[in-house]
Amino acid sequence: MKTERKKRDKKHLKGRILRSISLILICSMILSTLIGYLYFNQVVRKQRLEEEKNRLMQVGSQIAFQAEDNRRFAQSILVDEQMQYLLEENVKGNEFRRQNQYDKVTKRLVFYNNLRTYLEGSVLRMADGNFFGSSYSSRDSAYLKQKLKQKELEEYTAKKEWIYSDPYYDSDSGNDTRKICYAIPMYDKRRYGHLKATLYLEMSLDYFLTQVKTYAKTQDFAALIGNDSEILYQKDKKNVLRDAIKERGLDQENIYHTSGGYLICIPVEGTGWKLCTFLTNADLLENSSFVLKFFVLSFLLCVGLVLLVVSKILENMVRPVTELSKQMERTEYGKQQPIHIVHTGDEIEILYQCFQDMMTELYKGEQERIAYEKQKRDMEYDITLSQINPHYLYNVLNTVVYLSAAGKNQDVVKIVHSLIYTLHETLKVGDGNVETTIEKELELTKCYLDIQRYRYPDVFQVEVKCEEGLKDCLVPKTMIQPLVENAILHGILPTEASGKIWIIIQKQGEKLCIMVKDEGIGVSKEQLKRFKQGETMAENKARKHIGVENVRDRIHYLYGEGFGMEIQSTQGKGTTVILTLPVKRAEEKD
Repeated sequence: MKTERKKRDKKHLKGRILRSISLILICSMILSTLIGYLYFNQVVRKQRLEEEKNRLMQVGSQIAFQAEDNRRFAQSILVDEQMQYLLEENVKGNEFRRQNQYDKVTKRLVFYNNLRTYLEGSVLRMADGNFFGSSYSSRDSAYLKQKLKQKELEEYTAKKEWIYSDPYYDSDSGNDTRKICYAIPMYDKRRYGHLKATLYLEMSLDYFLTQVKTYAKTQDFAALIGNDSEILYQKDKKNVLRDAIKERGLDQENIYHTSGGYLICIPVEGTGWKLCTFLTNADLLENSSFVLKFFVLSFLLCVGLVLLVVSKILENMVRPVTELSKQMERTEYGKQQPIHIVHTGDEIEILYQCFQDMMTELYKGEQERIAYEKQKRDMEYDITLSQINPHYLYNVLNTVVYLSAAGKNQDVVKIVHSLIYTLHETLKVGDGNVETTIEKELELTKCYLDIQRYRYPDVFQVEVKCEEGLKDCLVPKTMIQPLVENAILHGILPTEASGKIWIIIQKQGEKLCIMVKDEGIGVSKEQLKRFKQGETMAENKARKHIGVENVRDRIHYLYGEGFGMEIQSTQGKGTTVILTLPVKRAEEKD
């Protein structure tokens, strides 16, 4: 008892309440912190993506400005009056004039090339098949024609939607600089819609990549995508950016979510290109780490502050309860002791008052229990004697006297032995003798029937049916005999004719079923109703003997709910009493 109290001392009410509050508080704050972190992390991530997209758009705008400047420059060449005049000059049939025209057009092209450092050369292909080049003589026209058949330029010429060609190298010049070509048509101003010539500007790709390379200095991943996803430039560790492009492809969206992060691509106006970058999940997480630190710090501060305040409040609230607990531990039950009441003006004061009232009632109850136990011991002897029916003994002894007078000594011996066995089994009382085996119960019933056959010869027949293996099952003592007695006295005898009684013992599922069935007069509906309501069936309550009510009450007391007695009867046709008991073996009891 002292050990148990020591264990209880460690479990203070304040600690339990504080732990419960802490658990609820921590769980709720973790949930709210997590929701807040996820929301603001998403906001920060979206802001970071928008910032990177804006940076990319600035770079794209600068490239678009270069492309627009290049377009305007090409148009200025086409509308040049001197160039227009030279091209309109008729030189057919005059080689000198044709060579002179070529030289002047070439010089004009060279003049314009010198205005732009990124121009590597320019070619003017006339509608009639003649060529003018900024760095080639008239005898190189065949070469220029062959140059335009280069794979990249030929593909560029075929695809009208391309603004710039794919990058290529000029192997003949020995220059390892990648070049791109820009073509613009020249229409005849005298004939509307009639193509006069096509201007090809050959320029260095690095001119457009300058802005991209500057952007890539502050970014791990950057790429300029040309026609048909041709890579014009890339800064891509382990092909992370390229894999992201393959995973999602490029459509009208600007931001793509991939398994490794976010791909940002914007179209570069006036070029047909796309400028791309990639932000990994690790970069975004690192960028939003301050959000996590803020929420963790605020979580710890709020939890600590709330627990400190709640602890102080609980200490004042729990102190009266702690005092009540100490008084209850010092209390010796069954003794009248004074209780010191702490006046708090709330439910705790009511607890003190209720505890005082309870101790008073317990003291009274203990005194009443002692008196009851004494009365119970006095009644046990009376109960034992009441089980012996004096009228039954009187009839048996009369039968013995009659048989003795008739000289039937063997019958007398048999009756007396049966009576002795019946009294011996019936008068065994005590906690250890409330149950017996079915075999002994049937033997007791047989002894009773042997006596009754001398009193009522040829009045009844009894048939016993017991399933194999059930005779060692335990049942309450003196249970079958009272039911057989009722069947004879209240069922068969009132019919003034012979009748049959069946004792059937069988197992139904996990329960033991005992049925006592007779062909007697039956039981009235009023008696059945009283039995179901828990009342006595007999109208004459003066006679004391072990009846069906006694059997019913003992089953309910010993085995509880799920077991008991059921009576089925039809007046004039007989009665069946069914006992439902648990299956208990004699060896289990031992």
